Amino acid sequence: MLSLQKVALENGYTKVVLGTCTSRIACHVLEATVKGQGCSLAADIQYVDARWKIPVVLPLRDCLSEELNMCCILDSLKTVEAFQQPRTGINGLISSFVKLLQEENPSRESTIVRTAGKLTPFCFNRIPEVGDNNGHLASKSRQKKYSLKPSESLPPESYCLICNSPLKKPNGTSSNHFRDGKTSSEIYASTCSSCQYQILPKDPTSLENFLLLLPQSMTTLAKDSRDNQKLLR
Repeated sequence: MLSLQKVALENGYTKVVLGTCTSRIACHVLEATVKGQGCSLAADIQYVDARWKIPVVLPLRDCLSEELNMCCILDSLKTVEAFQQPRTGINGLISSFVKLLQEENPSRESTIVRTAGKLTPFCFNRIPEVGDNNGHLASKSRQKKYSLKPSESLPPESYCLICNSPLKKPNGTSSNHFRDGKTSSEIYASTCSSCQYQILPKDPTSLENFLLLLPQSMTTLAKDSRDNQKLLR
């Protein structure tokens, strides 16, 4: 995502449009659940994600991969097959599991996404209200359908330093202060529980060295993310 954001900024784009479909979101829902990322799951599966410098939108959120394949066939559009190789780990196991479910019952993927869609979205998952004459009808209907109202979610105070997920409990530590006299407790306070368990080194010295290797764009992202919702117009 950081690479896409960099290209979008350099070329003056106002949106990043991803081709993530229902099938891929269904895999992500199970992956995030298994990895302990349930707190931030609602942030990743909405039509709009304004945490980033350039807002991200998912126009194919309600389309299954099989539907998209059939659409390409009917319109004689060329497609590129993904490179097939054995995948190990949690992601590979879940991908195989969801594929098996889809073969048995094509509606399973939609059921998984609809179930996850009942989670309360965050404030950055909605399009800010604009004048009625200039508003997009499709966007407004989606907001009404998924009840994306300002009163239903409060702005998170901070995001995970590594994966940019909203933290479960806001804290007063700002990520742009870590370059000066950082401590292990401060680093852990600015990362989600999943990254703490899977990524962060346990040794304090290794932990501080790990932070120094992170790009500055990552360490300053949490500070600037709340100012970017105004770009969604």
